[in-house]
Amino acid sequence: MAYDIKAQAIVLRANKVGENHRGLSILVNDKGLLHPLAYGAMSRRNALRSTALPYNRGIAELHYDGSRKRWRLRSFDPVNIHDGLRENLERFYTASTWAEILLRSYGVSEDSTNLFELVASAFSLLSQCISQEISRLNCAFLWSFLKIEGVRPELDRCNQCNRNLGSKTIHFLPNGLLMCPNCGVSGLGELSLGARRWLLVISDTEINRAIRIGLPSHCTAAIERWLLAITQTLLERPLKSLQKR
Repeated sequence: MAYDIKAQAIVLRANKVGENHRGLSILVNDKGLLHPLAYGAMSRRNALRSTALPYNRGIAELHYDGSRKRWRLRSFDPVNIHDGLRENLERFYTASTWAEILLRSYGVSEDSTNLFELVASAFSLLSQCISQEISRLNCAFLWSFLKIEGVRPELDRCNQCNRNLGSKTIHFLPNGLLMCPNCGVSGLGELSLGARRWLLVISDTEINRAIRIGLPSHCTAAIERWLLAITQTLLERPLKSLQKR
């Protein structure tokens, strides 16, 4: 069975296939993650050479060949090419981390429409935000991603003894599990009450508004470490993009 679709899509990864083709991993609205082949995309005369690139968002025209069980990208009309991601290393590495997370999680959340909207909004914000906002945006993205995946942790219970965490500074293990002061040991990561309150405030807030809510840099760094620990535990392996920073 063969059929065609036309939908909004975001390119997450591209690699050369043979001499003239390009293999792609793209997040498609309402479809999740697809891996189409862009025939002739490495040719200078092919429009896909300059349009189907990470982390461009656009309208993708795709054909599915049922006999070969293969997707083909026929055209890609860019809506936002996110030039700002390529102009700043911190932005670029953050985008690379998000792409790796989506590729490792297969981009197949049951709520694929909300996932696509989150990623589209996050890339647009990241492309133009100032350096001081990047880590806060990363926290907001990861916190929202964990909610969509259905694995966002509770902030008021110790994962060891189930005691209410109260208003004190708490600790987290390398795998992201939260520990109350009674169960925690020295040398673990810490989350202050202010950091936890910030996460609660942005829990049901769109990320474009979340990054406007102030947070001290040391709290931002602690939240970022904790959320990345949870995410890597979810993916069951370290993120390679973090090792390049």
